[in-house]
Amino acid sequence: MCTLQCEQNSQKKSNNFLTRFIKNYVLGLFICVGKKNCNTISTAMGVSYYSVYRSFWHFKRRKKEILNYFINLVHLHATKENPGILVVDSTQIKKMYSKKSDLICYDRNGSMKTVLKGISCVVAAWTNGRIVIPLLFDFWVREKDITDDRKYRKKTEISKELILELKDKIPFAYAALDGDYGNEEFLLFLYTCRLKFSVRMPSNRKVVIGVIEENLKKHPALRLVRNERYKKVQGFYKGTPVIIVAHKRKGKNDKKQVVFIVSNIQGLSAKQHVKAYACRWPIEKMFRTTKQKFGLENCQCIPEEKHEAHVTFVFLAFTEAELIKITSRQKSTEESVRFIRGQILSKMNPGYKHWKGLFMCF
Repeated sequence: MCTLQCEQNSQKKSNNFLTRFIKNYVLGLFICVGKKNCNTISTAMGVSYYSVYRSFWHFKRRKKEILNYFINLVHLHATKENPGILVVDSTQIKKMYSKKSDLICYDRNGSMKTVLKGISCVVAAWTNGRIVIPLLFDFWVREKDITDDRKYRKKTEISKELILELKDKIPFAYAALDGDYGNEEFLLFLYTCRLKFSVRMPSNRKVVIGVIEENLKKHPALRLVRNERYKKVQGFYKGTPVIIVAHKRKGKNDKKQVVFIVSNIQGLSAKQHVKAYACRWPIEKMFRTTKQKFGLENCQCIPEEKHEAHVTFVFLAFTEAELIKITSRQKSTEESVRFIRGQILSKMNPGYKHWKGLFMCF
């Protein structure tokens, strides 16, 4: 009981950024049906358009406080037994018909496996398996699509900046990253920062195992025989010592494929290495939920700072849904969203203010 009270008091102190305007916007993301923009949110909340639009201006002054709120949540849910992991990944906010925004560019869409027009966003999130907390993000623009004075940065450079900003602020056991980060430059960066990592490696990368240098998919030391599903060996990639794991799994259309994971986490079996990398999957589910349930792709504003505010408010709404999923014992974040929507629509149920979530003081 004392622990619960301490957690509630801590969240009350960190909720000072939650002005009436920001609260209207985030609550509107839950109850609004269809596209989620200022017009539909104001209609759903029964407030003026100006009071919703004004949340963008309040965001400028509350930006650091919102980050501190996310960081405080990480510290509340991290334990010595399970300090969580840091996941960095990119997603595309589709904008097929937009022309005026400086953030618009063409990029590969991972879910649709094709190049589409939109806004590319690199996101850093923390997860312990029970809850996912988005922390920081930044926008990426293709070099030839840059129309203002901004300096071009690769996605890996943006990811490095996010990791450097967070590595001393939050606890985590290791960083889990997908195949975009399986290159010499990024692995050296992780070693320089003295971070443990689990990274998927493209199969055409050359590694040295023993005295043989060969592509991962062709290396004899990584060949899986018959029903063998896992194999772990010690090797080198571009002179960097790594643990290399080959994992046979079912891909699309039930076709078997072999994926490769490199890591510097000692003391794990091949199967445990595969599970350690799989812990990054919750961020993919977060991208799906924020797009389908919270309108991540629905912002119609042109200025970059307003897009930044919208994405942040969507992440606040998602975090609230994650918190309520735990406290009300919902099976999934989607069920939590339906539960919260029902509470808000039932004339703002007074019991809502007693939850350990973002709107505890609502």
